[in-house]
Amino acid sequence: MDIASGYWNVPMDPDSVEKPAFTCKYGLFEWLVMPFGLCNAVPAFERLMENVLVDLKWRTCLVYLDDCVVFSSDFPTHLVRLRQVLERFRNAGFKLKMKKCRWGRDQVAFLGHIVTPTGILPNPEKVKAVMNVARPHDLHTVRAFLGLTSYFRRYIPGYAAISAPIEHLKVKGTEFVWNADCEASFLQLKRRLVEPPILVYPDFSQRFNETKRVNAFIV
Repeated sequence: MDIASGYWNVPMDPDSVEKPAFTCKYGLFEWLVMPFGLCNAVPAFERLMENVLVDLKWRTCLVYLDDCVVFSSDFPTHLVRLRQVLERFRNAGFKLKMKKCRWGRDQVAFLGHIVTPTGILPNPEKVKAVMNVARPHDLHTVRAFLGLTSYFRRYIPGYAAISAPIEHLKVKGTEFVWNADCEASFLQLKRRLVEPPILVYPDFSQRFNETKRVNAFIV
């Protein structure tokens, strides 16, 4: 579910109303609700969502800013939980952006991932954006590429070792030279995302083995 104009559900403190005021040809206007763009708008809205769903989070739903996912093991339970969350939204005065809501699905796209009954996959649309990235040609494009790929690093075993040649270009004082190692790293990262592994859910009835690895490329 997606909250419509979520920030506008947060009333401005009377002492702060005049601070984000703005002018236009019709005069001076002040916000009575929180506008988009304030430096503390994101944590303020997240705090509101946490308070609204405080006892339902992780048991009935997951929430990140204006996105909320209700989960359950069967459809009757799903209807009960959905009603609980919708009641909270109604009491809080929230409205939903219906064209962005999805109901009764067995898999959903959430925060760049596809969540299914058997595991989690990267969203193909997000992966497509990585595949369409051109070869980096300066420090700015290197950072942009690594920012995109690192979001999916959990799907790429040995990500730090694979990306090390490109990461080295970010070291202060390093001359930007795109060599064969960088090209191999660039192509391998893309190739790994084409057929990513499915991240399955843990089976807490089984024993867990904890392993640690020290990588020479990580400080």
